[in-house]
This record gives sequence, C-alpha cells and structure tokens, in this order.
Amino acid sequence: MSAQISELVTLAKNGNAEAFGELYEIYYKDMYCYACYVTGSESLAQDAVSDAVLSAFQQIGSLRKPAAFKGWLFKILCASCKRYYTEDENRGFDEPSVLDDLDISIELRNALQALAPDEREIVLLSVVSDYKSHEIAEILDCPSSTVRSKLKRSLEKLRRRMGGDT
Repeated sequence: MSAQISELVTLAKNGNAEAFGELYEIYYKDMYCYACYVTGSESLAQDAVSDAVLSAFQQIGSLRKPAAFKGWLFKILCASCKRYYTEDENRGFDEPSVLDDLDISIELRNALQALAPDEREIVLLSVVSDYKSHEIAEILDCPSSTVRSKLKRSLEKLRRRMGGDT
C-alpha cells in the first residue's frame, strides 16, 4: 500500500469524508468491474457498489489496520454483490447481461457464466482484482488452501470450456 493511500485511510478513519472520497475515486473502477462480472448487470453492479461504499463509510472507524483497507472494502463489496445477485435471481430479472457489453469473447463470457457463483467469485477476485489466495481467503472467510484448490479447479474448467471440451 502506498504512503498516500495509507494516509488517506488514516484520515478517513478519523472522520475525514474528503479523504474517504479520494479512496473511493482510487478503487471505484476496480469495484465496479468486479461487481459487473459478479452480478452480470450494470444497474445491479452500480447498486452493489453504492451500498458497499456507504457501508464502508459508516464502518471505517472499525477498520483495525489501514494496510488492510482494500481487502476490507472488497469483503464488503462481495457481501453486497451476493445480496444483489441473490435478489436478482429471486425476482427473475431479465436484464441483458453486462458481460454482453464487455470486450470479452463470447466463449469466455459463456465459460464464466458456467462456473458456480463461488468459483466465479474466486476467479474474478484473482484475475480481475489481482488478489492473492491468502487475500481472497480473508475476504471470503475461508482457508487459503480452499481458495487455491477452487481457483485451480475453476481455471481448469475455464480452460476446458474455452478449448471446446465440456
């Protein structure tokens, strides 16, 4: 973590809303991209990110280690995305997938959608958000070994689907 981000986190923990706003500007794009992949919907992704940011702003005083800010923020975002994804499934939304608009191949989009939600979440945290297995384990509250094995199996599933083997 850079010294600038660490300072912003410390200021935000002490109630500085402007510092929190700067942190939001730094992480918004990564958060939105991740939420789009998880929810499959631009509007749900926007809602999930908004809820996560509001929750993080309200809870930032409870953050123990400023160096853990990004992982802590994504942990809140993961929970928010899960709520929206589950609500969307229960409501039966028929909105076109945001994956249709992203610059990825149809094969990759279909392969990602074929993964179970927990597999897709681990792959996206690793590949899109560039987290290491121990960081993903912390975000998802599970053992690092579980993350590594699920990531390995999920990437193999993606390779097989992309290679034409199902």
